Amino acid sequence: MTKLFYVPGSTHAIDYAREIAGQYVSVYGGRTLAELAEEYPGVVLGDEDSFIEQQERALSTDPKEITETQFMDALEMLPPLHWMNHGAGESFKCPEFIAGNITTIYARLNGRYWSFQGVATLPHVAIMERIARAEAGTAP
Repeated sequence: MTKLFYVPGSTHAIDYAREIAGQYVSVYGGRTLAELAEEYPGVVLGDEDSFIEQQERALSTDPKEITETQFMDALEMLPPLHWMNHGAGESFKCPEFIAGNITTIYARLNGRYWSFQGVATLPHVAIMERIARAEAGTAP
């Protein structure tokens, strides 16, 4: 499992960690946890998966309704990631990432347009479920 240094509650990691002679040090600079704590109070050594879950919770947002023009501008600006059009729903993801695996996700469902920040790996079906809940007023 990959280890890294980060401050709990922060959306940015400080550095990855590698083990040298039984002790974890930062990849870029070779600093120990104690040395990093001088510059980053509260720093911890943790699993990358735990950090990513924390980051995703902090940066993800609820769907907000947007205009058709905003939707089309986003679709036509850059090549979209994972564009899907199935049934009454359409979704795509912005190829520019906010942090880590978080990007802006755009969707159309029942003639209404939406956007929110979420993980780039969120499947189309899950996107449509989130939008349907937002339409019904039961988000998240």
